[in-house]
Amino acid sequence: MAPVLIVSVLLATALTPAPNDQDRLQACLGAIQDDAEEAYEDALTWRHQGGGWPAEHCVSHALIALGQDAPGALRLREAAIDADMASDLSRAIMLSQSGDAFLAAEEYDQALISFTAGLDFAPDDAGLLSGLARTHLALEDFAAAEDAASRALSRSDASPSLWRLRAEARLGLQAYDEALSDIETARALAPDDIDILVLRGRIIDARRTG
Repeated sequence: MAPVLIVSVLLATALTPAPNDQDRLQACLGAIQDDAEEAYEDALTWRHQGGGWPAEHCVSHALIALGQDAPGALRLREAAIDADMASDLSRAIMLSQSGDAFLAAEEYDQALISFTAGLDFAPDDAGLLSGLARTHLALEDFAAAEDAASRALSRSDASPSLWRLRAEARLGLQAYDEALSDIETARALAPDDIDILVLRGRIIDARRTG
């Protein structure tokens, strides 16, 4: 819930509504952190006044902040698909956020739809590919997860989390040497990351007994 909201605020300036709507969108998203219920009501009013996709974007995030991850995720996806006047980047951001919210709701098939749709607007986006990899991992489709993580790594500055994702996928595929190589790369980049250290232990144990 919270990570999706934080991302939306940080990336608000990357969205491309008209200047007045840009300011209102940033204010609306910021207000969610203070009072999500009130922000939701204000966003609904804005939408009824013809606020279009920026208003719907804020309505969706308010719902997510209120614990309605799946309904908010669905509205985000529908807003992105219907936002003909928005840039491809704006639509990709909304679809990525939709996928993250569906993941939080453990609705993995729906998350796949959102992340895949986002890649139609931003085919090389490492964040969308990372989301796709995380979803495939949740579904235990390790081959698809490895493919998505590898694609993300080829398009990014190789963050530790991406190396960890591919290591986990390769662990699921029982490719232990490759998984260990990936997790060691991740550990070199983030030596104190607990998730990386835990996964490294799992890989070493599986490699020893496998």
